[in-house]
Parts: sequence; C-alpha cells; structure tokens
Amino acid sequence: MFKFVSLIFILFFLVIGVTLGVLNPTTVELNLFVFSLQLPLSVIMASLFIMGLIIGALVIFTQVIRLRWAVRQKTKENQKLSDQIIQLKKANVKTSETLKKDSSALLSLEKKS
Repeated sequence: MFKFVSLIFILFFLVIGVTLGVLNPTTVELNLFVFSLQLPLSVIMASLFIMGLIIGALVIFTQVIRLRWAVRQKTKENQKLSDQIIQLKKANVKTSETLKKDSSALLSLEKKS
C-alpha cells in the first residue's frame, strides 16, 4: 500500500514538473555574485526543487536518527527496570516464604507453651 501511494506521489510530481517545464521554456539569467548563468526557467525551478527535497530529507534523516537513538536508550532503560522488577518479585516471594515459615514456627512454639 505504501509503495502504491509513493508511486502516485512520484507520478503526480513528475506530471507537475513536466508541465512546468513545458510552460516555462524562456531563458533566464541567474546571477550568483561570482558568475552568472543563462538557463531555462524550468531547469532553475527543477534544480531548486531537488535541492529543497535533499535539504528536507537531510533534516528528517537527522531527526529520525536522533529519535532512534532515544528509543534505543529507553529500551535499554526499560529492560534494566524490568530485570529489577523480576528480582524484586523473586526477593518478595523468598521473604514471604521465610515469613510463613517463621510465623508457623512461632505459632507452634506458642501452642507448646
């Protein structure tokens, strides 16, 4: 399903790009302080669009990496806490067994006296 939706988006943007390229064939001077270029407007628009996609992808990629790292840290912390809970439950069971034995021993001593 995800691949189908991605394909639809790619086709949509491809059609928009081709349409803009056909509608804007005029040559424009692009002055970049050091040098200037004579390029069709559609090439400039397409290159800026691709640069925007790359910059956006890099920003999202850094956020994803940061979030994966946070999830990994929280998973390790949860595992440690889970191990502590298991150890505490085992200690509680042992303590309750010891208390039962001690209380039954005390009861038997009280009955004898």
